Amino acid sequence: MIETPVLKAEWTKFSSVRATMVLAVAAVAMSAFLGWMFGNAGVTDYVTSTPQEQLDFSPVESGMRGVFLVQLLIAGIGVLVVSSEYGSGTMAASMAAVGRRSRLLAAKAGMTVLTALPVSVASVVLMFTVGQSTLASNGVPAAMPGEPAAMRFLLIGPVVLTLIALFGLALGFLLRGTAAAVNIAVAFLLLPALSDVMPAAVGGFVESFWPNAAPFKAIYGSSVLPDPVAYGIVVTFVAVMVAVAFARFRNRDA
Repeated sequence: MIETPVLKAEWTKFSSVRATMVLAVAAVAMSAFLGWMFGNAGVTDYVTSTPQEQLDFSPVESGMRGVFLVQLLIAGIGVLVVSSEYGSGTMAASMAAVGRRSRLLAAKAGMTVLTALPVSVASVVLMFTVGQSTLASNGVPAAMPGEPAAMRFLLIGPVVLTLIALFGLALGFLLRGTAAAVNIAVAFLLLPALSDVMPAAVGGFVESFWPNAAPFKAIYGSSVLPDPVAYGIVVTFVAVMVAVAFARFRNRDA
């Protein structure tokens, strides 16, 4: 259980780091821009496609492709919750004040969720609204919020992005530095975007089973896996990463 005073102390530290607030605002602002940009790209794809391709057109998947860039900013928030303390040299003082390392990690995880979830909700809603409005305003089929694919994205998308923020938190604990953790996060999270240039077997595996690709494929309705399996991949992966981070944190000096 996370104690309120510990969580308040984490909020004080979190809000005092300018970069974290910049990332949060940037994620929301970037979502609007990417919704517009990929919405326009979807318009071009639709009007230049064959009649059969138009029948297969997915407005949600077309307009929400920017989520693969927004996730990098969300992961960065999780990284900074930890790495900012290592960078400033205050981690030892935080451990002394809290007493138990498990309590400190739980507080930082709670801070990450409480920050990343509302940012993720705002990002997903804004990207959906702008993206689908852009499609509709150009006479291209657009998704309405009540449609199954749209509901999956609006409800499950923020949860997946919040889990990605916890992945960033785990990297922060494991690597103890902002640059290293962010670089690893970017390389890991962008790998599915390169699946088309990979050998077929490797690309197919990455598209279907990579922790940040599997849940979004399920959201779009294009996954080869059952939905519980696709969502379970990212949940299990993040849980393992956080567990490994805690084991490393518990056994290392600050």
